[in-house]
Amino acid sequence: MGEKQAYPYVFQSGSYKGLSVEQVFLLDPIYVARIYQNSFKHKNSIKTPNQLQLAIESLIEKIKALEVTKICQYCEQEKITHFLLPDFGIISDRLLCCNNPACKKELKSARVGNLHSISDFMLMVSYMPRQQAQKIVNIFKKTHKNYQEAFAS
Repeated sequence: MGEKQAYPYVFQSGSYKGLSVEQVFLLDPIYVARIYQNSFKHKNSIKTPNQLQLAIESLIEKIKALEVTKICQYCEQEKITHFLLPDFGIISDRLLCCNNPACKKELKSARVGNLHSISDFMLMVSYMPRQQAQKIVNIFKKTHKNYQEAFAS
């Protein structure tokens, strides 16, 4: 009751032929993020989303529902919810904090950049060079230890 509808999609061609969107996400989340970005670039002009778009939207909902396993380094009480994408310099897994305004303020005072929800990483990695994008993906993996089990089909 109240369960979201699943939208399975299996790639019919290419490097990931025969694999589902979730399986490809485990192998290459940047690839899925780039498909997502390309598919939804003109989202307002799409009247009915196709099966791939629905599958990726379903995947994103699962990502948002995943439990974070890392605790905020500032308050040492709450689970992290945000990461800071620096305006310059290295992307690091130390640039994380919870939703507490004091923790956010402390993180933002340490580096110049923008705070983003940790579950929104797919929206950013499609625009980045692969090496930077991989660092964001690694942050996601470190903060969501159970992500592989959630997408094992």
